[in-house]
Amino acid sequence: MSAQQPHPLGAFAPARNPVVIFTPLPPAKSGIADYSLELLADLVAASPQRDIVVVAPQAKAYANRPWRAITPDEYQRCPELHNAPTVYQLGNNRDHVFAYNAFLKRPGVVVIHDFNLHYLVEDATLVLGDVAAYRRTMVDEYGEPGGTLADLRQLGYFSESQKLTLSLTGHVLRRATGIIVHSQWVFDRLPSEAKSRAVVVPHHFAPQALHYEGLDRAEARSRLGLDQDLFTVLALGYITPPKQVQATLAALGMLKKRGLKFRFLIGGERNPSFDIDAHIRSHDLVAETTITGFLKEDDFFHCIRAADLLVNLRYPTVGESSGTLARALVLGLPAIVHNFGPAAEYPEGVVRKVPLEPGTPFVLAETIEALMQQTEARQHLSQRARAHMHQHCSVAGSAQRYAQVFERFFPLAPDPAAAQADAAAVA
Repeated sequence: MSAQQPHPLGAFAPARNPVVIFTPLPPAKSGIADYSLELLADLVAASPQRDIVVVAPQAKAYANRPWRAITPDEYQRCPELHNAPTVYQLGNNRDHVFAYNAFLKRPGVVVIHDFNLHYLVEDATLVLGDVAAYRRTMVDEYGEPGGTLADLRQLGYFSESQKLTLSLTGHVLRRATGIIVHSQWVFDRLPSEAKSRAVVVPHHFAPQALHYEGLDRAEARSRLGLDQDLFTVLALGYITPPKQVQATLAALGMLKKRGLKFRFLIGGERNPSFDIDAHIRSHDLVAETTITGFLKEDDFFHCIRAADLLVNLRYPTVGESSGTLARALVLGLPAIVHNFGPAAEYPEGVVRKVPLEPGTPFVLAETIEALMQQTEARQHLSQRARAHMHQHCSVAGSAQRYAQVFERFFPLAPDPAAAQADAAAVA
């Protein structure tokens, strides 16, 4: 079967040298769903001897692809797949509960997108009322002290900060036959016994980003209703405290007091548990700030093309690699990141790095102001970012690295007919 042709078989037909991948797919509001969909076609091309079978709750929306999509229920009715090599895309939210539960039954290669799985475990246990399963996992991870913490939680002695401290990744890493991470930062934090089974595959940029290279700033701003002449600073994604939009607001508030004019565009959905509007008001930035709400893909890329500068901060981090940052960089949008965590691994000149500032973000403010005033510096960042992403972070490159992981952990059995043919040729 050609890697370029849709899979001709029905949902329950036997697969040839199958590799099963558990992952959510769009329309799930998950960056990992987007990541997986971007990867699959290139993965088929990079692994022509294998059939890629994707298990996803959204499978019914993906017919006539060069890979085969089945639902979790259909997977249960496919016993021939249960012992097949399997990859699990795990993220720290409810979209991945089905993959996490399947992994616990049949461990395989796990892709760790977040070096913290406490929210995932919570969604797979406590949210469903299974207090005992949560306690067992805490004991598995931390011994009897973990069980005590689980018991105390049921008595009301619990802090949300414990979820950042207690990552609950160890029980997954111990069971995994192989591990894929997206950064050296995460690799360095793996248990020593897990590192021999781990591979770093950098986060690729979304190939559809390249469709927007010809979109000019004026057109993008017109579509979004933005001022054509104002310097526009962008933040992207669901608005949470670790994305440090509040720090960017504090920095921009200082710049406003210095008389600078700008637009702050927050391209993302409000978080009911985080009052970003209070931060906007406290820094007197109501007139300067626009919040878009949840962005469809086309509007997302229009935001990138409309902006002059991206501020993409993460603290605290659980080792996540930002897909939004990758998309912005390949389109040449200059970016400021923390000199900490996975983002710090981008080479100098590709991004502008600022230190963590637990108090007033003076360095962040100075850096934004400098880039506002230095057109040549922004152009240099833009050029270096595009070049780096094309060279090191393409989806085709990710697919090749995944294919290498398959060869390492799932080596193909020799084809008896081919071996006989080779022997006859030698004779």
